[in-house]
Amino acid sequence: MGQEDKKNVASRMREGYEPVRLEELGDFEAPTVEDGTMKGVVSVGGLLLAKIPKEIVEERNAYFTRQTEDQQEAVDNNLLREQHPSMPIDNPDRQSRVSFGGAKESK
Repeated sequence: MGQEDKKNVASRMREGYEPVRLEELGDFEAPTVEDGTMKGVVSVGGLLLAKIPKEIVEERNAYFTRQTEDQQEAVDNNLLREQHPSMPIDNPDRQSRVSFGGAKESK
């Protein structure tokens, strides 16, 4: 919207992202920021090019995988705890199936 989003940029830097400067790209030609603290950083349409180390990405993915597994385990434990003896739940089915439309009939 024609204004810098300093809060978003600072947040990404704390997460481990690093801005990519034009010199890092070798012979590649790209537009860059003309002034300010981000001078020389590759930028197209107000978007900055940034990189993040693979280790940080893997750590973050592992963290969110653990979070998801812990939440799923809590749901399963709650479900099994509240089951009624006359309607036991052996193992919740965790598959999802999505279909759009169906087989078209030929005329």
